[in-house]
Amino acid sequence: MERYFSVTFRIANSIRTKHYKTEQSAMRGIGKWLVKHQDECDINASFFSDTQGHLSFDAPFEASPLSDSVDFYKSKAWLKLRLEALERYGRRCVSCGASVQTGVVLHVDHIKPRSRYPELALDINNLQILCEACNLGKMASMEQDWR
Repeated sequence: MERYFSVTFRIANSIRTKHYKTEQSAMRGIGKWLVKHQDECDINASFFSDTQGHLSFDAPFEASPLSDSVDFYKSKAWLKLRLEALERYGRRCVSCGASVQTGVVLHVDHIKPRSRYPELALDINNLQILCEACNLGKMASMEQDWR
């Protein structure tokens, strides 16, 4: 019997359930759905994860002046801090242990998302190293610190 991850999506009084084959695809689906419906009121997506328990996500908060991804992630301040974080915390995912030697792309993740905590965007104590899969699964609505 094949296992599925059921995600419940809610907008106002409307409820819809969608099934995903993997936990990672469920998290990706939630992220895309939240972005697509971010302008609507009273939205929520939730599901149960064997590894993290019940997870519930609301609409992303409004963007702040520092949340312009293109400018921020190309800034000298970010590039310098990113390198410092990789040197300080190591070049390995703190969630699953993957490294570039195992063929993954590493991300420097903001534990507390820039969209909600712009004042922490350049604070090295708010950074952790995650592989691409773990970072995309975490999304900006979670504040999981795996360090």
